[in-house]
Parts: sequence; C-alpha cells; structure tokens
Amino acid sequence: MTYTKLLVVDDDVIDRKTIIRTLSKEQNHYDIVEANNADEAYAYLDEMHFDVILMDYNMPQINGVEAIVKLRSQPQLKHTAIVMISNLYNEALVLDCINAGAQDFLLKQEVTSTQLTRSILQARKRHELEQQLYESYHQVKQLAEKDSLTGLHNRFHFDEMLNRLLLARQRRNREIVAVMMLDLDKFKHINDNFGHEVGDQLLVAVAGRIKEVLRENELLARLGGDEFAFACGELTSIRQIQAIAERVLHTFHVPFEIDGHAIHCSSSIGIAVAPINSEHRKELMKLADIAMYRAKNGISDKICIFQDNMQEAFLLKYQIESELRLAAQSQHFELYYQPIIDSQSDTINMIEALIRWPLANTTQLPEEFIPIAEEAGLIQAIGQWVLESALEQFSRMLCDDQYQFRLSINISPCQLCDSDFAAMVEQTLHAVSVPPNKLVLDITEAALLQNDQAINETLHALSNIGVGLALDDFGSGLSSISHLLQYPFELVKIDSSIVQQIAQPESKQHDMLQGLSFMLNKLGIKVVGEGVETTMQAKACDSMGISLQQGFLFYQPMSENKVKHILKDECKASRLSLVNCDAKTPAGSHNKKS
Repeated sequence: MTYTKLLVVDDDVIDRKTIIRTLSKEQNHYDIVEANNADEAYAYLDEMHFDVILMDYNMPQINGVEAIVKLRSQPQLKHTAIVMISNLYNEALVLDCINAGAQDFLLKQEVTSTQLTRSILQARKRHELEQQLYESYHQVKQLAEKDSLTGLHNRFHFDEMLNRLLLARQRRNREIVAVMMLDLDKFKHINDNFGHEVGDQLLVAVAGRIKEVLRENELLARLGGDEFAFACGELTSIRQIQAIAERVLHTFHVPFEIDGHAIHCSSSIGIAVAPINSEHRKELMKLADIAMYRAKNGISDKICIFQDNMQEAFLLKYQIESELRLAAQSQHFELYYQPIIDSQSDTINMIEALIRWPLANTTQLPEEFIPIAEEAGLIQAIGQWVLESALEQFSRMLCDDQYQFRLSINISPCQLCDSDFAAMVEQTLHAVSVPPNKLVLDITEAALLQNDQAINETLHALSNIGVGLALDDFGSGLSSISHLLQYPFELVKIDSSIVQQIAQPESKQHDMLQGLSFMLNKLGIKVVGEGVETTMQAKACDSMGISLQQGFLFYQPMSENKVKHILKDECKASRLSLVNCDAKTPAGSHNKKS
C-alpha cells in the first residue's frame, strides 16, 4: 500500500484537525504529520521526507511567501510539492505564492475532501513536471555553456562570465583583468599523423593540465578547435599575468602519453589587459587573439601581450589574406624567371621560377604574401598554379633541343605534407611532356626541421621519379649537415647573406664557404651561389669551385619572353663561337675536337 507523506503546518489547531478530518473521508492513504509553526515544520523536514506540505499563509513571525522561499532553498525538498492554504484571497497574493514556488493555493472555507485530495494530486504532478522542466533546462543550459569534448566552458559562457568579471573590476579600480588566448602549435600535423581521435584525446589532456595550474576563480574555456581562453581577475601587475601564462606553458614541457604515443606539443599565448588595452570583453578577446598570432610567429618567446601597433599589422595581414583568396580563385599571378649561370661556360644552366602578384593593392612582395598564404591554407592552390604554369611555359622553351637547361621551382613545406604531392608533380610533368630530370624543386630547411614522416616520404618519392631536389637558403641560420646525408639532395643553394660577405679572402665567411664547397663536392652535391652582385663575389665563388651562380650581376628576374630572347642570343653567340673556332682550327683537328 502506497502512502502520501503529508506535513500540515498551521498555528490554528482547529484548522489542522479540520484538514485531517477532511482527508480521512477520502479513500487515499495519507501519512500525516502536524506542525504548529514554521520552526517546528523545519525541524521535521530536516529529519523526514514529505511528498506534500500543506501550509497556512498567516503564521507567527513569517508569512507564506517567506516560508515558501526558505523551503525552496533547501536541496532535500526539491521533490516536495507545496500547497498554500489561507482565509485571505486576492489575485496578487495567489501569484506571489505561485511565483515563490507553491504549486497551488486554496481557501480554507472552500476546502472539501474531494477538492483537497485533487489539489494534493495535482500539486504533486505539477511539481513533478516542474522538476522535469527544470532538469531539462539545466541540461540544455549545460549543453549551451559546456564544451562537449573537454567539459570546459564554451565561448558563449566564457563571454558571459568575462563580462561579469569586468563589471566587478570596475568596482575595484586598482585591479586589472587579463584575457588570454592559447593555441596549440602545429595541431593539424598531430591530427594528420595520429588521427582525429588522438587529436581529441590530446585536447582533453591539455584541458586537464591547464585546469590544474589555474585557480578556481579563473575562467577557462575551449573556444573551438585547438583554441582555449582563460581570464584572470584580482590582479595588480603585468608580472602576475606573465607568471600565470608561464605556469600554463610549463605544463606542455612534459610529452602527452596518448594511445601509446608520446606526443610533444607546444602552445602560444596572446594576452590583452583591462583597462590598459580595453574595457570591453569583445575587444579584449579580439586583441588577445591578435597577440596570440604574434606569439605563434615568434621564434622563442611564446607569450605576447598586446601592444597598440599590433592591430595595424593584424589588419594589414587580414587585408592581404582577403585579397589573396580572390587572387587564388582568379589566378591573378604572373611568373618571372631568374637564370642561374655556369661561369665556366658562361651559359644558362637553370632558370628559377618566381611568383609575382602585380595587381595586388596590399603588397606585391612574395616574402610578405607567401607566409600569409601558407598560414591561411592557400599555398596549396597557389603552389599548384605555379608548378603547372611554370612547367607549361618551360615546355615551350624546350621546343628547341639545343637548350640544355633546367627549371627550378620553390616548394612550400605545406605542399610537401600532402601525400599526393609527388603524384601530382609526376602527372603535371607527363601532361606537358617535360622529362622529370629537367625539374628541380627547391626545399627550405624549415620544412626539414619539422621532422615530419609525410615530408620525408614525399621527398624520396620525388627523387625516385627523377625530379632533382635542392636545399635552398643554406647557411641562413637553420643549417644542419645531417640534412644533406638524410635526404636525396643533388644541389645546395648557398644563401645570399653568406655569398655577399666572401669578397675578402681572409674573412671567416670566405673560409667557411670554401670548406663547405669542398665538403659538398666530395659528397657529389653541386653548389649554387645565390645573390652574386659584384665581380669580386663572382671571382671568389669561381676560386672555390662554385661555378653555378645567380644574382643581379648576371640577370634580374624577367618575363618568359625575355628569357626566350636571351636564350636565342646565347644560342647565336654559341654558334658564332663555334664558327670562329672552326676557322682557327688546323685541318684535321675539327673532327677530333667535336
């Protein structure tokens, strides 16, 4: 038999007994407890569970609304319905009780056994539905405020809580609030190499480590992808902010053990400070984001606090990226070529394809727009256009079999990460009927420092199909001899910063390059001197056996038609030289020489 546990609270004993007699007329089974006042009721509620509380509105020391509010603040009463009973009635009173948390309101003089029983049943059901609705609301609220993967707050909740933190700061003028954006470095490579499941586990592990070093009152959220945000209040100095950021970055020093892999992961943090940078949450988050991108581009210091000049640089970068996207779609680029000459024969040995962006409004400098294209994920499309266009133009230059030079094209590390890149190069070569050995791809050492298995496989695949590989900008600060032994390079291009300092025979640069040239020749690797601008630099390269040279001393970058014109002139000069040579050669000796 099921009983409804009922607590009747009324300071009038006659009214209490009337209610109990009324309920006894019904066939429902009630287990009734009486309380003479609110304090006595609270004592019962601490010891027992009740399904319904019938409470008089007018009692000594407390009215009904106050009693309901106090009862609803008790967690153990979340499943208990409340019915208010009173001799007084007006609509405002009823609404006050309902709004405070009661499920029903009855007049004592109108109470019958049927009405009271019905009210109790309805109150219980209404309260049950309210609880379900409340729990559903909290579930939806949690979904709206929590990141489903890491369990951290999401962007919406972080934005809301940051606003409260900033309002609190305004009441305490001497304090500052720091908003920090954290982004994982090269997270895409981790996803590509280990899979998205491992990447998700890494994000969970990162969230756990950051939580361990932050105080309970410091906000932490995952904004999306591999970007996290945290905000710290009650600070008084920039030094405190830096200490917090350093504490967070220190947690990344230990590799993450995930699914049998020891994953080394670093991060970058951008910081904006209220009120120094701004008082508004959206502006602070934007400025911290700008500082974070500056931190990611730093070589050593991975923490950056926003400064005023950063916004101008960030805006320019955004404008360049926007213009690049349109240019990549419409292919508004051009190719220029700078020859590499063989000083021994005074002929063109190779031409290097160089991208130009003549219609750009923001910048036409490749050293400025290429890094942005790499970061924005546009370099694959742009790089493919360069490869296809340069090979197509080069094939037209090769129509005359007398030209024996090669084409050199710069390749981004982002392109090498594509497992299909080698196959794409082979297909393009076949489409334009250019032999693979006529193509040389220039690779910077920055690509090799990633120690990426995909890049390693791509380089060997390119070498296997016959494409030449050149290590570009050697000596610019990242050089490692091990790269020459580990990868199938046939050429090394010495950076212009070294070549332009070798004119003095007794300089360290001269001696270093001489030793480097000797070593590379022993390894069977050809050397190209880049940035040759003076006759003395050219003679110094010649004296070291560096006959392949490139620079303004010989040729500046030029159009396809200009290259063809120079090749024709070179061919004419070669024929004239042979004619003059034949005229001076004694009879019978020409066939031997030829």
